[in-house]
This record gives sequence, structure tokens and C-alpha cells, in this order.
Amino acid sequence: MSVSHIDLPAHGRNLSLDSPRKVLIWHWGRRGGGVRYTYELVRELKKHPEFELHLSLSRQGDIIGDFDALGLPGYHIDTYTNVSSAILALLRVPIVRQRFWRYVREHDISVVVCTMSHLWNVPMLWRKPRDVAYLFVLHDPKPHAGDDIAIRKWMLDTEIAASDGIVALTDYTQKSVTKNNGFPAERVWIAPLGVFPYAETSSLTSTRTSRTVQLLFFGRLLPYKGLDILLDAYKIMKRDGKDVGLRIIGPGDIEPYRAQIAGLEDVFVDNRWIPEEDVGEVFEGIDIVVAPYRGASQSAVLATSGAAGIPAVVTPVGGLAEQVLHEQTGLVAADSTPAAVAAALSRLVDDEALRLRCGAAAKAHAMSELSWSAIAAKFASILTSISPRQKSEAQ
Repeated sequence: MSVSHIDLPAHGRNLSLDSPRKVLIWHWGRRGGGVRYTYELVRELKKHPEFELHLSLSRQGDIIGDFDALGLPGYHIDTYTNVSSAILALLRVPIVRQRFWRYVREHDISVVVCTMSHLWNVPMLWRKPRDVAYLFVLHDPKPHAGDDIAIRKWMLDTEIAASDGIVALTDYTQKSVTKNNGFPAERVWIAPLGVFPYAETSSLTSTRTSRTVQLLFFGRLLPYKGLDILLDAYKIMKRDGKDVGLRIIGPGDIEPYRAQIAGLEDVFVDNRWIPEEDVGEVFEGIDIVVAPYRGASQSAVLATSGAAGIPAVVTPVGGLAEQVLHEQTGLVAADSTPAAVAAALSRLVDDEALRLRCGAAAKAHAMSELSWSAIAAKFASILTSISPRQKSEAQ
């Protein structure tokens, strides 16, 4: 199904070469990594005088006050806070859409950047003006296992097809969207996921030695994240006499893992959503972060742990091996089995010098390649040149 468009009046579109390009950054999510990603990107792009930035955000967003402090104009909306309010809010979508594009027209905005997919994006794009370029930041090229219901996949595919350009967070995502969605490769750019400010203090760097090595699994408990794989790997390590402890922190259904956890020693579980202001504390005293995923495009946890000077062990799936440089900033397990994860973890546990060297390199990599100034520079280049696709280019 294609997304329809509307044409804009000609006035205001012939900007002089000296005029800043007017760009609207759009994200209607309320909390989590997408909101923080948007804020950090906007804060850096604001330093580029070649752009005039506008925002469109959810007034229910956790850090809406931080955005307000940036002093940028915008069109903000009320979204929802729970299931019942979300259902009622659907009735407002047509009027929200009308006002959204009216704001774009009245302010002569030529590029709209969506920093993360949202359930309302597709109905908004049904009326996208033809001469406004739509740049979509694609975090995942397909829904995660457990979230891959037909309508969710259709919505994501529709949003990709409606885009004039895509920013992929990893090479894996770039290749996936060009191969599986037929999106033109010349309109897909890569800009990695940046470092969130949770781990900027040097006190989080893992330098203490001669003690129990602490492992961390952090994030929502979803089947694709492979907590069961990690628990089996941890069991192997304990059986082999490794002096390790494991922290499992994040929201989600813990019940499927309770039997595995019950038979293990030195496991700490904090099964709840961690407020943003408390995320930094999660990484305190951690020696190795583990991402034993069955599939993933990327992980914000890895960027954060790297900035904290903590090496990671990941499975060789999706874009994880791009985020963790093998034997430089951590280790990539040979495969996604418990035995392979246990072997990679054991190597870092046993080789303290390697562990600390990887931690230092992870921090250096995060502070340079994953800095928001570097990422904003990549976005600036894209925003300067992007134009709407012609009908012959569109899917």
C-alpha cells in the first residue's frame, strides 16, 4: 500500500543560498532511548548555523523540560499514557495530522526527520507534502521477535517506503533495508548510535581488580535478548569455578526465567523500569556487559557501557559485532549458544589485562566515533543535500 501526498503552495520554497535550511525533528515517543537519542542529536545539530531547527514532540515525554530549555520552536502534541488513553487518542489523529502539516507549510520546512518509528507515523505520512523530504532514522529493519505481528511489520515497511532517505544505525541495517525492502542504496546513510550521558563520569570505569567479576544484563526482558542463553552460560561458568556474579536489571516478564535463576548463586535481579536519572548507577561496579541476543540491529546498552569503560561480550548477530570490536573493545562469541557465550566470558574473566585493555579501548572508541558531535556532523551533510524522491525512484 502506498502513502499518498499533498502538494504545497509554491511560496516560500525558493530559499536563497544563504538562508538556513528549515528542518523539523519529529519524535512522539514518551520515554526510553528514542527520546534521549532525539535530544542529544538536536542539542548538537543546534550548533550548526546552516539549519533552523523545529521540533515535534509528545508533551508526555519524560524529558520534555530538557527540550524546552533548548529554546527551539515546534509543534508538540498530547499522545497517551496508557492503553485506554491510547485508544481514545486515536480519534484525534486526523486533526493532529492536519495541524502537523499545516505547521510544516506555514514555517517553510523542507526536511522532516523522524528519529524513531511511532504507532502514529503511518497515518501522518498519508498526507505528506510532495516537496518536503522525509528522513527516517531506522533503528531496526524489522520488528523484533515477539513484536513481529503482521500489522507492525506492515507499518514499518510502509514507513520505509514513504521515506526519501534513511539513516541506518549499522551496516547490517543498511544492507537489510536495501535488500529486503528494495530501498535505493544511494539514499541510505550510516550514522552509529551515540553515547547517552548516563556513563560520562570516569568513576564508572571498571578498574578494580582481584574480586568477584560482575556481569551485567541490562534492558527489557524480551525473548530475543537471550537471557536464558546467558543464564545457561553463567551456570557453565559457575560449574567451572569462575568467580563471577550476575546482575539482571530491567522491566519485563521475569517468570520464564525464575526456575533458571533459582538454581544459581550470586545473581541479583532488579525487575523494573529504571528511570533515566538512575541508569548511570546500573553500571557502577560492573566489569563485563553481556548482550546474548538471538537477533538485534544494535543495542544502546553497548554504547553506554563502552563510554563507561566496560568491555562487552555479544553474540554474532545483526549489528552487534559492529558495535563491539572483537578483541579490541570486547569479545564476539563464536555463536549464540550458552557454551560459546560462556567461553567468551571466561576469557575476559580469566585475562584481567585483556579485560582492562578492552575497557579502555571501549571508552576511547565511544568518546570519539560515537560522540554526538561526530554523529551530528554526519546528519548535517545528509540534511544539506537530501531532496524528495521522484515518482520513478519511489517504491
